[in-house]
Amino acid sequence: MPVNVTRLLRLCTLLILLIVSITKPADACTTAVISGKATADGRPLLWKNRDTSNIHNEVILLTTGPLRGTAVVNAGARKTVFMGVNEAGFCIENSLSKDLATKGKKSGPGNGRLMKQALETCRTVADFKQLLEKTNQTGRRTVANFGVIDAQGGAALFETGPTSFTMFDANDPAVAPHGYIVRSNFATTARDFPANPTPEQLGKIYSAERYSQACSRLDLQKEKGITVDYLIRNLTRDLSDTKGTPWPGTVNGVKQTLPTVIKTDNTISRSTTVSAAVFQGVKPGEDPRLATMWTILGNPSFSLAVPCWVEVQEIADPLADDKGAELGEIAITLRAWSKSDDGKGIHTEYLPGIWSDLWPVEDQILKLTRTFQQARKEHGYSAGAVTRFHQKMADLAMTAMQQELREMKQAAVTLPAPAPPAFAPVKKTIVIP
Repeated sequence: MPVNVTRLLRLCTLLILLIVSITKPADACTTAVISGKATADGRPLLWKNRDTSNIHNEVILLTTGPLRGTAVVNAGARKTVFMGVNEAGFCIENSLSKDLATKGKKSGPGNGRLMKQALETCRTVADFKQLLEKTNQTGRRTVANFGVIDAQGGAALFETGPTSFTMFDANDPAVAPHGYIVRSNFATTARDFPANPTPEQLGKIYSAERYSQACSRLDLQKEKGITVDYLIRNLTRDLSDTKGTPWPGTVNGVKQTLPTVIKTDNTISRSTTVSAAVFQGVKPGEDPRLATMWTILGNPSFSLAVPCWVEVQEIADPLADDKGAELGEIAITLRAWSKSDDGKGIHTEYLPGIWSDLWPVEDQILKLTRTFQQARKEHGYSAGAVTRFHQKMADLAMTAMQQELREMKQAAVTLPAPAPPAFAPVKKTIVIP
């Protein structure tokens, strides 16, 4: 991963931009709820790219409620979660939708607190619906599209305001003709759109491009059946222009040279993307503890997916730290190195090297996990065995990320020092008293 002098000098500026950026609101996410009818193996899937100003994330275990769970949170925060799975096989995530806001002061749980409550108490999509019905009466501070799946084949999206919600069932062909529902940062009920609006119907509303890009990527895979691998590689890392065409050289683009800079204001993998998760549910009758949260800490274009389960005795060290999980922190550093001067794009010169190093490792993790999961179904494994495997996969990812970071640092250290600045000659004597 070669580094040039200009990039070294630019890094300090980029780090300052990164620090400044976290004071600005940037909450925005892209998500999809996918019925087992649309997947290759019949198991429902749930996906979220998380965009926020809280760049430091980690994975935690939830152990104080009626149901045990594991979730992605802002590092060091335990009162709110932003995507997670529980021991009943219930999974949840959200995308912010400010158009669901109503006038007046609100009380009750916000988006993150409601999801924590759901993970600790809900076993099914129906349970979550009941929770929303109950909190309709007591009130919420929610403005979000919540995606949920369960171990009974349930898969639905709820557009949820402070005192009302609308459910969209991904198993209902009248609502989701292809078996999936996509959302970014708008609610169809707030804008009188159909359940699956077209790009033309959306017009120029905020996040329309990301919504359309996600729909397009899923449409390309619907005949083959959508898979975990496809979501991790092709959705979380999609880099497309405002017309929805993947940039050449990117994961979904034609095999040509990358452009020098990719603007990420409207791409799915954005400058503000801090983590992602793909949840693979279970078929009815399967052990709900097999439900997997594939977690990517840091921007997905600079990081790796690691499988997480509720059954683990502890979260692997690279994924857990109340100051920011180490794997995610490396991804933040790699991303900062490639950030454009205005902080809204990616300098692409390092991307081919990063991807050629990291993606084969991720392929290995995916393959090993498929084998492990099949063995769990056939023979059953103890919580200790599941924990050790989880740690092994996290270590594989961490080793690859550390190597990438070392290469970057080594390249920077071996750079020749820049020439000293040239000053204009002094044309008069300045007397200092």
